Amino acid sequence: MNRLLIWACMSLFARTLWAQSVAVPDSLLRAPYDSLKIRSLANLSQNFIFSGHFDKASAYLQAAVKMNKTVRSKFCEADIISHYGLFYLHQHDTPKAVEHYLKAHELFDRHAFYRGAFLSIHKVGYAYFNEHEFNQAEKYYQKAHQYYLAHTAQLPKNFLAYVLESFAAVEGKRKNHAKALVFNEQALEIYKHENDEEAYFSGMYNYALKLAHLKRTDEAAARFREIAQYAKKAKDSYLEMYVQKGLCEVYLTINNPDEAIKVANYGITLSKNQSEQKEHQKDFHQFLSRAYEQKKDFAQALSYYQSAVALNDSVRDNEKKKAIAKIEAEFQTKQAREAAMINALNQRKIAETQQRFQIEQAEYLAMLNVQKEKQLAFIKAQSEVEKTRSIAEISTKYATEQKETKIQQLNSENQSKTRQMQWLAAGVGVLALLLGGMIFLYQKVQKQNITLATQRNQLTTQNQTISEQSNKLELMMKELHHRVKNNLQIVSSLLNLQTYNLEDKKAVQAIREGQQRIEAMSLIHQRLYQKEHLTTIDMQEYLSNLVESIMKTYGHTPEDFDLTLDIQERELDVELAMPIGLIVNELVTNSFKYAYQTTNAPSLTVSLKNDNGILLDVRDNGPGIDLTTWGGRKGSFGKKLIKSLSEQLGGEAQVQNDNGTWYHLHIPSTRLKTAA
Repeated sequence: MNRLLIWACMSLFARTLWAQSVAVPDSLLRAPYDSLKIRSLANLSQNFIFSGHFDKASAYLQAAVKMNKTVRSKFCEADIISHYGLFYLHQHDTPKAVEHYLKAHELFDRHAFYRGAFLSIHKVGYAYFNEHEFNQAEKYYQKAHQYYLAHTAQLPKNFLAYVLESFAAVEGKRKNHAKALVFNEQALEIYKHENDEEAYFSGMYNYALKLAHLKRTDEAAARFREIAQYAKKAKDSYLEMYVQKGLCEVYLTINNPDEAIKVANYGITLSKNQSEQKEHQKDFHQFLSRAYEQKKDFAQALSYYQSAVALNDSVRDNEKKKAIAKIEAEFQTKQAREAAMINALNQRKIAETQQRFQIEQAEYLAMLNVQKEKQLAFIKAQSEVEKTRSIAEISTKYATEQKETKIQQLNSENQSKTRQMQWLAAGVGVLALLLGGMIFLYQKVQKQNITLATQRNQLTTQNQTISEQSNKLELMMKELHHRVKNNLQIVSSLLNLQTYNLEDKKAVQAIREGQQRIEAMSLIHQRLYQKEHLTTIDMQEYLSNLVESIMKTYGHTPEDFDLTLDIQERELDVELAMPIGLIVNELVTNSFKYAYQTTNAPSLTVSLKNDNGILLDVRDNGPGIDLTTWGGRKGSFGKKLIKSLSEQLGGEAQVQNDNGTWYHLHIPSTRLKTAA
């Protein structure tokens, strides 16, 4: 992060890239999909954003999104969203930038990526600061500060300095320069303690600006000269140019126009190699106009004033274009929100109409049920009346016609027999129907059995085909791993042959280290085609062969070297085994290179266990390592590779000096699926 540009509210440095095509390079597209490749695409898009090539930046971001659909890395997803925030910020679409930064913060925080979560919420504050909404900016800077305090153990101390300088920038815009100066001093103390030279001098520039605003010109001039010396040493022409602006202001304040003219002309020379050249030259022409006015040379003062006005008009035209683009983006956002609101209202009206219809329908059905009950009660009452009347008539007839009793009894017996015959006929009919139904069902079952037999034969044939294809696929995978191993061996041999033509020992050493890394990957593929399971690695066998190979390379034998291997986590997925193998290769190689030069009884311990996740320990009995150098930004390729692979695995790495160098890597069980 170029802190000078953030805290001093200056324009971003334009980066010049050699690639001119919008298309993503074929070399990246052909590479295997992994998180490192996706992050490379996102970082390339950032360079295009800084240089104003938004079409190229968009192409790289879209390619990263497509690749992550395969990789499914939550970290990469959040990182891409954060880069989209930067994309919209530089297109002056602050609402979309804030939306993406907040979404990235939520995703980073949910998956315990604390650095990304802090930087995302901090960038929301900067987005509002860039729009001169200082109250909103301060609000999100406060949230970033609270997030840092809640995760102090997981975040570097420099992040606290970022927040302090943000507070200083807000107070500076409010003209509270004394309060801003206190924040700057606190930030400088942190940078100095953390030995971060670049951040220290960037923060010192803001500190010197506050001194100049408070009319402490001698102190400000001394600070600016100190920064100028650093900028020349670091070959940072951009920082050096801004130092000239600060010195111009100081010299004009103390009425020293000759020095101001000298510094302004030098600043114009430096600005010719910078982006937004006209903006910087306008500032220096204004300084020259004021300086010649102090010298009473009004002709020169007028000339430089007119050129500053002309440059300012040119800059304002560009700003107007940016403002128009911003207004268009806000209008489109507003239209989208209004459309969403109208759609929501329509959906609500539809839901209310459906609910009202359902209520009316329920009321109508209830009314029908009431009417139905009334009709049934009426019919039942009529039936009872008819029944009572019939009984009375029969009783009367029975009393007056006793003579017909015998005839009625005979009729009753006859009717009883008739009913019995009817029941018998009905039973025979039902039995016939049941028999016919059983015959029909039997025929249907027979047809279904034939169909099932046919389907079973088809499934058997398909299973045989699938089994054959599976065997062929397994054979092809083994052949693939065998060929990859052979190709890696060829590359290793070519590197070995290349060393014969080199006289530079450092170059030979670098090639040897690269050759060893290739051997580490080659062992993985060799294990894969030599065993039944193609997706897991026997870590006991793999790490034993790897460490013993490195030991022989550096001229040691088991008789003169104390090697301890404690591999309890025997089987690992190849996606985990590969980066862990490369980390072990780098650490063990580093031990053999530096740890045993002054040790009579060299020893090395490699441990791989499962304790709430993967635990990797590598320990030697050498003189130890310079922890300041290890924790710094710069370092060897091996150190960068170890840190990059540790972050890719989602692990927490520690390096300590404890009777030698001790490297400890913990990959939590919650992160194993993501890392794999």
